[in-house]
Amino acid sequence: MKKTVVTVLMSLLALLGFAEPGTVNLIYTNAALNEVDGTVYYSFDVQAWIDGGSDVFADGMIYVQYPVSVFGDVVAINGKLNVEKTGVLALEDPSYGMDLYQIVNVTDNRADVFAVTFEALFAGSATYKHYYEAVSSDAENPSDLFHIVLEVSASGNGNVGFPSNIPDLDNLFWDFERETFSGGLDISQANAAVEVVLPGDPVEPGPEGYVELQSFTASLKKSDVTLNWVTLNESDNAGFVILRSVNGGDYVQIASYENNPALVGKLNSTKRTRYYYVDEGISAGVYSYQLQSVDVYGNVSTYESVSVGSASAGDNDVPPGKGKKSIMIGGDFTLEAAYPNPFNPRFVVPFALISAQDVRIVLYDVSGKMVRDIAGGSYGAGYYELNVDSHDLGSGVYLLVTRIGSEVSTQRMTLLK
Repeated sequence: MKKTVVTVLMSLLALLGFAEPGTVNLIYTNAALNEVDGTVYYSFDVQAWIDGGSDVFADGMIYVQYPVSVFGDVVAINGKLNVEKTGVLALEDPSYGMDLYQIVNVTDNRADVFAVTFEALFAGSATYKHYYEAVSSDAENPSDLFHIVLEVSASGNGNVGFPSNIPDLDNLFWDFERETFSGGLDISQANAAVEVVLPGDPVEPGPEGYVELQSFTASLKKSDVTLNWVTLNESDNAGFVILRSVNGGDYVQIASYENNPALVGKLNSTKRTRYYYVDEGISAGVYSYQLQSVDVYGNVSTYESVSVGSASAGDNDVPPGKGKKSIMIGGDFTLEAAYPNPFNPRFVVPFALISAQDVRIVLYDVSGKMVRDIAGGSYGAGYYELNVDSHDLGSGVYLLVTRIGSEVSTQRMTLLK
């Protein structure tokens, strides 16, 4: 048994009266998850380097403590563990093609700890020493010892590590001449994180920022579209991203807080804050813009979108705060969606004229009967917000039809009393 061998070697060491300098530094690293035929496996590498010199291992012993909640208990006995020699321990005698090191045993010492013992076959024989490779003395390039794979039983987290309460911790590694390393064993880096979420298991939500958006509007001046938005509250908000779709195509990012200081968020704020972005030099076509916020944890939230082109019925038939706001652009005007929607009993029709235009705005019920004549005639250049009072109307769905010049827009409006 290993304990007997250690006792004998320690006695021999006492007689010889000297030992190799240096400390063996163990590293547990390169943790990874892999799925094979529906089973998830967690793997990591064991590496080592010697501080104060380099030497060839005669034998050694590593321990691994693991979270039972993730892997179950007694993993070696239950066949949920595989240990493979790597690097300096995977060498062969070139004359016979036989391994120079062997794993003596892999066993569970406790329900949550297993041990791996290895030894050189010809330790102490100077004739064979040149077949072996010295352990690295470079902390940046340690030597590989083992690749360890554990079968995952359940989702969870924790760490795999070398337990610190192992008896005779400093006497677990011996050099080729059967001497202990005088500096003992350093296990400060023998630790790797375990994070497992099995398919189908619920994912615990992580931290998330928040932006309370009051408004998001667009306006046209010549060939430039100006996007304006106002926030009432920002929590862990890193900044904003603008995406644009042209003629119904995919949304493409055109601006980001990462390279535009005007889009950087306030991080944490309870004050009303205004932002704007100008999309310059657009040509004829239908444009849609999407506003996103990104929190400090990397979560992305899409708040609202505005479309530049022909507005269609039903654009506002979505929950407040997550909906679309349409804007119709002609050669010399912009028409924003009426708001609020749903309304009770008033709503506002906003539009802007770059030059004088004929404007006709009428509200119909679903049967096609006109219930409110809102505007008619020639309007000069400027920005307008027409307030419509519908206190005498009953709850229901109405159609707001707006004609500016030769362009017509229809918006569905809902009155809730």
